[in-house]
Amino acid sequence: MGNRIEDVTVVGGGDSGLLTALAVKRVNPGVDVSVVDDFEAEVPQVGKSTFRAIRNILHGVLGIDEREFVTEVKPVWKASVYFRDWCGRPPFHYPFDTNRNFPNPDESDTYEGYYFFYEEGHNSAEYQTKCERIVSERKSPWYFDPGKGGLSMYDNVAYHLNTERFNAYLRELCRDRGVALIDDEVVTVDVAGDRIKRLRSRNRAYESDLFVDATGFSRVLKSEQSDAFHEFDLPLDTALNARADLDLAEVVPATVIDTGDHGWFWQIDTFDNRDRGYVYASEFVSEGAAREEFLDHCEGIDADDVVKYEFTPGYFERAWVDNCVAIGNAEGFVEPLQSTGLTVNAKAAVTLATLLSGHGQVQDDWIRDTYNRWVDRAWRAVFDFISLHYAYADGETAFWEAARSIDISPRAAFLVEQFDRHGFDAHVDPVANSAEFDDLLFFPPWGFYTLIRNMGASSAFYESNDFAMGDRKRRTVERYYEDIREDVTDHYDHHEFYHGALGQY
Repeated sequence: MGNRIEDVTVVGGGDSGLLTALAVKRVNPGVDVSVVDDFEAEVPQVGKSTFRAIRNILHGVLGIDEREFVTEVKPVWKASVYFRDWCGRPPFHYPFDTNRNFPNPDESDTYEGYYFFYEEGHNSAEYQTKCERIVSERKSPWYFDPGKGGLSMYDNVAYHLNTERFNAYLRELCRDRGVALIDDEVVTVDVAGDRIKRLRSRNRAYESDLFVDATGFSRVLKSEQSDAFHEFDLPLDTALNARADLDLAEVVPATVIDTGDHGWFWQIDTFDNRDRGYVYASEFVSEGAAREEFLDHCEGIDADDVVKYEFTPGYFERAWVDNCVAIGNAEGFVEPLQSTGLTVNAKAAVTLATLLSGHGQVQDDWIRDTYNRWVDRAWRAVFDFISLHYAYADGETAFWEAARSIDISPRAAFLVEQFDRHGFDAHVDPVANSAEFDDLLFFPPWGFYTLIRNMGASSAFYESNDFAMGDRKRRTVERYYEDIREDVTDHYDHHEFYHGALGQY
């Protein structure tokens, strides 16, 4: 027989912990929710990049007012992941409108559009999607719409977030919505088997129907339970991070990726600074040499400001064990490529809250198993996608040789084979839509195809058949992309938006 959850205690006041508290409280308003953390401690300053789903989670499910959020948090809008240099490949984007790379006015000439994208449109500056054009012209998604008499926004974007602003905003939102924030530090966890009996600080004890471990890689609660940790076949395990000054007019509205000798560099532009990072494999380079490479690559950062983070790619196979759910980095982490961490964790928080609501706040084996299956699929989907970046990499160092040996999953291999045999298949073989493949919702087939084509994958379907684009289709394509170019010209850049246009919001 299950037991009813009347109170939830979240340990850890980072972004994942606060988002979980907000999700549980909003979807289960009768449940008492509290967050325990040392709120006097400094908030980690690593810039947070997200993907498109974050906006619906924040402004849809969590009901966060978008105007208030923009005013207080001051995000930068991200339109793509921009691979400026990936193992010597020509620069390319992974945009958030990968399912709209060409116009298709009717079904009679669908194959022509697919072939055009394969042959000419996959990395052409002339045939950029709107997301790609926004990035190349350093624009925000905002523009003035005379028909509406005010601001309008292109929706296929995500956020770059300054963690201090974001975390401070989430704290205030928790207080406004009845989530108790307790400034304390857990020092002891009392357990009986896998069950968390109580938490102890130096001054008091905490008991709860459900505990959430959101303590990051410290895993204060999760480490007290018996659970298998599934490691991913990725050699990366360390990141260096620092910030540089940035003029808002110079914002690049994309997460920018460059290849290093032993990993890759990121650039995440936020309202306050340019966040730089180097993700590398410590097996192949010393920390000192990695720091030197990082400083040589990144202008404007101070050696004394560089911070190191260590991680093990993988996840716990059971996120929810007995009366404790691990979320965020406490549950799992792959690596920063494609900015999956915050958005997947926010989705996990919403999934947890929704399951609790739909199950009458009763915790039993069914709800734990259901949630654990979702988490398992989510992390495997992330690894599926990220692993493909290395399968097609052709760097020449020992690290890149090791990276190319990563085994991609059956799901990823299926889509690679699909692309080779059938090209850009709009519908994909029905097996891809079965329960085994439903975790592709994070990265749909078009996203896989866009990535691997830009990384050099070819398709025997297109290479062995005599396709050509007809004049009718070409005229349609030219008009379509010309409209995009003209449209994006009218968008505000981030400086213009925050120092003028925001007043029209």
